[in-house]
Amino acid sequence: MARHDRYRLLDELRGVAAVGVLVFHIGTRGGSPALLPNGYLAVDFFFMLSGFVIAEAYEQRLLAGMSFGDFATRRLIRMAPVAMLGALLGGAYLLARHFAAPARSDSLAEVLTANLLNLLILPKVWHGAATGWELFPANGPLWSLFFEIGINLVWAAWLTGRSTRVLAGLVAASAAFLVLCGLWYGTLHLGWEVPSLPGGVARVSFGFGAGLLLHRLREQLPDMGRRAACLALAALVYFLALPLPAIGWTLPVVLLCLPAVMVLAVAAGREAVLPGGALLGRLSYPVYGIHLPLIAVMAGAFKYGGSGSATDWAALALIPVVLAAAYGVLVGLDEPVRAWLARHVLGGPGRPFDSACGALRRTLLELWRSPIGSQTGSELNMSLREESAPAGYGKAGCG
Repeated sequence: MARHDRYRLLDELRGVAAVGVLVFHIGTRGGSPALLPNGYLAVDFFFMLSGFVIAEAYEQRLLAGMSFGDFATRRLIRMAPVAMLGALLGGAYLLARHFAAPARSDSLAEVLTANLLNLLILPKVWHGAATGWELFPANGPLWSLFFEIGINLVWAAWLTGRSTRVLAGLVAASAAFLVLCGLWYGTLHLGWEVPSLPGGVARVSFGFGAGLLLHRLREQLPDMGRRAACLALAALVYFLALPLPAIGWTLPVVLLCLPAVMVLAVAAGREAVLPGGALLGRLSYPVYGIHLPLIAVMAGAFKYGGSGSATDWAALALIPVVLAAAYGVLVGLDEPVRAWLARHVLGGPGRPFDSACGALRRTLLELWRSPIGSQTGSELNMSLREESAPAGYGKAGCG
């Protein structure tokens, strides 16, 4: 089996980063110590993972004739069940908060409208009395999924098969845009609210593009084995844990350090580091999808139950609770629903959505038709499993 047939460490790092985001959000929303003060930068790492994994799973298949509609349908099937569950949980909490404390909530009409939009993975674009400019008040992490879906479709329509030089140029341009946004806003904590939408575009463009470029260059990496795997894991935790919030630190982390972690992880090949790391990787997306509503419910229960708030280390007890709930969601909802949708949506003849998306892709290609060089590098030997988790692991106000 070829060395790059499977990148086991990427699964583990995805799981570790998801738990890191959970710990970060417990600190910002649940009252625990700030153990990972730069945990929101895991979102940028997930965008990088996504670019690499999506290219591994789909680029050759798209070049070989997979339709744009088929690709879009598969991505929506992968993302929708957990995303919609998270929106339902968070939306139920917002409704309960409205009736329990209407003075500290948006109007009922705004809550219901935002909940419906968020359920469809669409953003709220108005200012709410309680939710401000949040794009996804029902479940903050959906902001990154929204950008993830967009960049996936742009890539499938325009960028598959483009030359490595073109990809490198786009990554350089997106890096420059990210620097400009970081300096303008004074932070990389961007993309989760309407005023910082340009920063979200910059983050997803650079992260996803860096992952695509690394995938294109993967065969040129040396086989670095277990040492590279251990170093990648330690470096990821280190960069998320250092209490240095200044833009002079976070920009180099995103532009240089996190891509270096990705390079080490890919160079490690099939090496794995953590016992149970494969399961942790499977849990990463459900953890992402439900953790913030669960934290909100816990914080609200303490506040409206008259117990004050969860403080100090006790709030970290939410970690095993969320992991257990994520496992239940994985085996009880996510995998069964995706299997059913794959059989009944992808397996059926004459899919109108596929035809409509194919027409959309042809229209987009006409808008940007140029004889730019085709893909370089050897063909893929084997794809990562299609159900790899989406990139986004942010939160409203955090990532």
